[in-house]
Amino acid sequence: MPVLLLHPEDKFPTQPLALRYDAIVDLGRAPESLYKVMSERLGAPVYSIYDLAVEVHDLQSWRPLLRHGMGIVVDHLGIDWWDVLSILIQPDLQEIRLVLRLAEKLVGCTELVATKRSPIVDALRIQLKSSLRLLGGSKAGRTHAILRRGRAAADLGFVQARQVVYDKYDPHYRWRSKFAKAPGRLTKLESLVLLPTAYSNVTKTALSYARMLPEQKFLLAVARESAETSPLPANVEHVQLAAFASKRHDRGELRGLEQKWKQMESALLNVPEFKLSIEAGILQKGAAWLRRGLSIRDAWQRLLETRSIVGCLSADDSNPYTRLPLLLAERRGIPAVTCHHGALDGRMAFKSLPFSTYLAKGEMEADYLDHICGVDRSRIQIGAPARPHGESDLRWNQSAPWITFFTEPYESDFWRVDAIYREILPRLITIARRLGKSVVMKLHPFESAALRRRLLSQLLTPDDQKLVDVMDGPLSREILNNTWCAITVESTVAFECAASGIPAFLCGWLRHALAGYVSQYVRFGVAELLESADDLLQIPELIGRHRARKIVNSLIQEISPQTLSRTLLPTDFPLEAV
Repeated sequence: MPVLLLHPEDKFPTQPLALRYDAIVDLGRAPESLYKVMSERLGAPVYSIYDLAVEVHDLQSWRPLLRHGMGIVVDHLGIDWWDVLSILIQPDLQEIRLVLRLAEKLVGCTELVATKRSPIVDALRIQLKSSLRLLGGSKAGRTHAILRRGRAAADLGFVQARQVVYDKYDPHYRWRSKFAKAPGRLTKLESLVLLPTAYSNVTKTALSYARMLPEQKFLLAVARESAETSPLPANVEHVQLAAFASKRHDRGELRGLEQKWKQMESALLNVPEFKLSIEAGILQKGAAWLRRGLSIRDAWQRLLETRSIVGCLSADDSNPYTRLPLLLAERRGIPAVTCHHGALDGRMAFKSLPFSTYLAKGEMEADYLDHICGVDRSRIQIGAPARPHGESDLRWNQSAPWITFFTEPYESDFWRVDAIYREILPRLITIARRLGKSVVMKLHPFESAALRRRLLSQLLTPDDQKLVDVMDGPLSREILNNTWCAITVESTVAFECAASGIPAFLCGWLRHALAGYVSQYVRFGVAELLESADDLLQIPELIGRHRARKIVNSLIQEISPQTLSRTLLPTDFPLEAV
């Protein structure tokens, strides 16, 4: 019998299927409870391809594998483009690993039926050497895709929509360079620490360090407009990377790097873990990014050549926009310092490490970098930025009115959002109604408030909707002050709540398939682990036993201005002003 492959954008059938299947494999993710219901309803085993992941082990295995591609696609500045772009491709490579495991479970399958075509579907067909049939046909699939993109665009605000247009249609800064603000009054003689940013959270983290050295000049260079912020500290100047974009591109260099990329693919064909990825065209995503990458590289290079940059601090060394300046700084012998804008960064387990120092916020993050990610402890400096005035005074109020559900952009991890909300929200509403509180859904910056409100209207009764409020915008003191307890999966906000003594609960059954964040949080007392949706109903009793623990020092250990200055600036740089 055939096997049905369900695309993450497609819903499960509501009625028993006319055709019998050996198995129904969800190419997305959903709570286990949904798969049990669907297995009974559809008369076949139902499971997710992500059930085949091995948490932490899979993550740790990629660094030695990715080394096989190093040293081939290197440009004239010494930038290894496999180092830059493999970070973007790694999630797809991990999916191919899951395809290989799925193929072992489906040995003997001669026909695949898919609700939509995708790289995973094509790779599985290649590996099994089976036939493929698409439900609904390609025309219906194209129509669905157009409608879906239209709905997604309608849910975006002006700033988000503008950023999508720029990312898609102006990747080389040709439009934006015409309107970009001139670099301003900075002169070549001013010694600056570069703060590259492409997202608002990265900006926030970078500026928090800059405020600690008011006598040192910093240059906030914004690679994407969504990272803009105001006001800026007095010691921080602001430029748009688009102002440094070049109108001329070396097509010969691009052709040369594309040829080297093909050579690298040929070499990687001899590595079993990459063979199917290459046959399925996964690595072509990186090759397609090369032209954009060169435009970004050239803009950063021009900035470095026209400004006296003496140090570089990147709060996101995974994104090409903010990794490239770190690599260029390292090549120029400038202190290249990195940190992470969230609590933990699992990608540190497989990235190469082009930095002189990693600033960890506290012992929990340093321990994760050391034991999970294999980062040399001698390159880790424990040193969080100073917390804003008054933030460290936040204290839990037992009479606070909100049960705050800090959501995450689950779609980026291929979760079925409606299934998550069906498990969590009714139970939180039950608690809220019983205790006279309300449920606040605090959205992640990547989420659309309009989309989430529409989903709630589909999932909840009108009476239940009255008890739920959707809130977007940055995490604020007001939100923390009003939070009686925090519910999340593994968001950084659990870290923020723990630092203020607010009880936080992790939906452990929904955790990331690879990263190991939840176990690290629990190990350091950040939050309590819930193993199932029904455990949510025990929160009032768990909070009744809650005692604010003194764990802040293991989470946040502020760096001194003197140590920060020694970390960011060259060893021969005068420090009298610090």
